[in-house]
Amino acid sequence: MSRMHSKQTNLLIILSPLVIILCGFIIATLFTPILGGWSWVPLAITYWTLMATMVIRFGGKKALMTWFSRPIGKKSWLLIGIFIGFIPILGILMFNIELLAQYPWLTLFWLLFAFINPWFEQSYWRGLLLDAGGKWPQWLIISYSTVLFALSHPIMWGVFSIGNRSYESFAALLLMGVVWCLIRIKTKSLRWSLLSHVLVDIGNMSIFVFMNIYIPPQHF
Repeated sequence: MSRMHSKQTNLLIILSPLVIILCGFIIATLFTPILGGWSWVPLAITYWTLMATMVIRFGGKKALMTWFSRPIGKKSWLLIGIFIGFIPILGILMFNIELLAQYPWLTLFWLLFAFINPWFEQSYWRGLLLDAGGKWPQWLIISYSTVLFALSHPIMWGVFSIGNRSYESFAALLLMGVVWCLIRIKTKSLRWSLLSHVLVDIGNMSIFVFMNIYIPPQHF
């Protein structure tokens, strides 16, 4: 663990995803009748702010430096991360590339989101949360972090985004969550999972999914 906490603090961190997801759901529910798909903006601001508050309060600069230090171990974990990152690029982006020219302003937001969001999510879900569950069996904390990470998408973003209620999306989130946790544990770093996450957020066309411009074929 990057920083030792009391049992009470660790419990607070462990339970914090439930509060963050609930707050995200409330924000999305309040703004969707007003902004529709653009509700992703207040939701993203709220979501990032809550995660950043937890990371700064209970992790701090030292933890961040540890999490994003040089990876150790086999380079195969980098290749696995890149492979995961290219799945949505080849499966989604390449088949919908024309949308980038049709919606230039959304393309700008899409790129900004893809390069900003992974820093918050990796620091929180694979940094702070894994550290807080450091005394748990690895399979348990990985499962806990991954399942809540995956559920946060249909519960929060799915309020206004049909694509975030997709079975396909949920299954992919579970896979990515497990892989990113393993990369962090095996390499003692978030660098390679961060890179993988950026590639995923580029490939999955997140803003276009939020705006229901691109919708996966299946949904809950």
